[in-house]
Amino acid sequence: MSNQGEKPPKSGGEAGSADRAGGGDSATETPSFERLGQRIADLSRELSDITRLAGAGAPRKLELEAASAAFKSIAEAYAREPEAFSDAQLDLFGRQSDMLQQMSSGAASPEADADPRFADEAWRENPFFDFVRRAFLATSDWTENLAWNAPGLSEIERRRAAFFIRQATAAMAPSNLLTANPRALKSLFDSDGQSVKRGFANLQADFDASGGRLAVTQSDASAFAPGRNLAVTPGEVVLKNSLIELIRYFPTTETVKANPVLIFPPWINKYYVLDLTPQNSFVAWLRDQGFTVYMVSWRSADDETCDYDWDDYLREGGLAALDWVHAAHKAPVNAAGYCVGGALLSIMAARIATQKGRGSRAKRLASISLLAAQTDFSEPGDLGIFIDDTSVDGIAHLIDEHGGVMPGEAMRDAFNLLRPEDLIWRYVEERYLLGEAPKPFDLLYWNSDQTNLPGPLHLASLRRLYIDNALAKGRFLIEGEPVDLSIIKIPAFIHAARKDHISPFPSVYKGTHVFGGKIDFILADSGHIAGVVNPPSANKYRYWTGEDHPPTSDAWMAAATEHAGSWWPLWADWLRARSGEDVAPPEPIEGATPAPGDYVRETLESIAAKRAN
Repeated sequence: MSNQGEKPPKSGGEAGSADRAGGGDSATETPSFERLGQRIADLSRELSDITRLAGAGAPRKLELEAASAAFKSIAEAYAREPEAFSDAQLDLFGRQSDMLQQMSSGAASPEADADPRFADEAWRENPFFDFVRRAFLATSDWTENLAWNAPGLSEIERRRAAFFIRQATAAMAPSNLLTANPRALKSLFDSDGQSVKRGFANLQADFDASGGRLAVTQSDASAFAPGRNLAVTPGEVVLKNSLIELIRYFPTTETVKANPVLIFPPWINKYYVLDLTPQNSFVAWLRDQGFTVYMVSWRSADDETCDYDWDDYLREGGLAALDWVHAAHKAPVNAAGYCVGGALLSIMAARIATQKGRGSRAKRLASISLLAAQTDFSEPGDLGIFIDDTSVDGIAHLIDEHGGVMPGEAMRDAFNLLRPEDLIWRYVEERYLLGEAPKPFDLLYWNSDQTNLPGPLHLASLRRLYIDNALAKGRFLIEGEPVDLSIIKIPAFIHAARKDHISPFPSVYKGTHVFGGKIDFILADSGHIAGVVNPPSANKYRYWTGEDHPPTSDAWMAAATEHAGSWWPLWADWLRARSGEDVAPPEPIEGATPAPGDYVRETLESIAAKRAN
């Protein structure tokens, strides 16, 4: 077979005879496979160096102990009832037999094709790789079922075991391995090894950037910046204290509603998830509907605020913002809280509802809106897996190690683990196996722009809100007094998202039974972010409404009415009915700092540098 005109191989299975024979167009040219072998040897030495670095970034003892305990509980459960494990083995044999019969008949695998990890045509074109992906999915699904079917385990034990099995199978997916990933192999041969070399360089850069604890880059950090192309809705900082900057957005309508809208975002991450690019900006859309919109920008915890607790966040955050807005408009305020910002708003509303007489704030709120926010934490979803007395003690130790703050990097890692395939391993493949540069993506940039949390605030949230469910039980203390949500009589709008893994729909729905006033509840499609940030112009998703509030979320859903598109217009109509007459918009404040202010520009790196000096 002639080697004249032979091209370099296009994939691992198409090596040309020129490469096998060691020939080429030039007597001095290094054969393709020999060059590739040399490159792989060089890269292996680099990998050894990087592996030594990884020792410092190994999982914390607490994480390993939690996983070990979960796997031990499964092993002991099946050891107590061997027949249950025999049934599980038969189930695995049946799954594998079905998979092989499906392949032998030439049938497609809708499950594998729909999985983003294996959707590339390269997985289907080669029978070996098609088998690998099908076998992996059959086995990984069976493995997770071991947790759900283990005899004698409690619900939380099953959930915890399933969670850690999911982490393990996500890490062991063939898409994460160079030799088992056809996309990566094709890129390796097509680039003459350069893709893997770039991947190792990316891996080294990520180690260096995260101080030896690997955090895979998800988005091009240089593509965005608050005030440049994110958080650009025009406005001004009207109030600044040690904890918040209060932003008022400039109106775009000739008149505005008399009652302003005040939004409390979560203090985990930055507020601008509600003010991303202009076409996706929640606050810009709301402003264009004729409302005066205020947004709280929380300060990331540092040496000055590391001792702040819920009382400080109520006084310096919630009440400070409410008092300023009410004084400026002389009208009751429609306040909204997103995620944990909704918990703060509920606590504040209950606190001021107890006030009577001259100087009270009891009439400063016209309504409250809770967006993907829990007030009953008895069904926290996968977050509950991280939260028990043992894990919180470990978190307290971590906070002590970091000078009194919960480090934003640890929060980022925990939330990424809730969706490992989407937020971790997808980028391992792109960055390290394919050697690709990170792509610009505004939402992922925001996701990586983390904040530190004050230790006392965070520990009280975990112990009192999650473990004790004290807020729903009327036992959460604020300023020394228990919080009773049932005394809140003003109208409440409660929003949940159907696929929310942070504030699960069943948990949020329980809030319909804790307030004392009229409740309007809606369910949006999608998750914790897209279920909230869904501009009408996108013409995406759907939402459900229902008049009655039966005891369970399942019963509510069974009777709910489905609507196409965004829920924003429905909420805007709800606000209009509680916003008074049309008035002239407020005048700008001379000399005020332009939005987005200073606190949003603080990063984990800039705070660490200040704390080190």
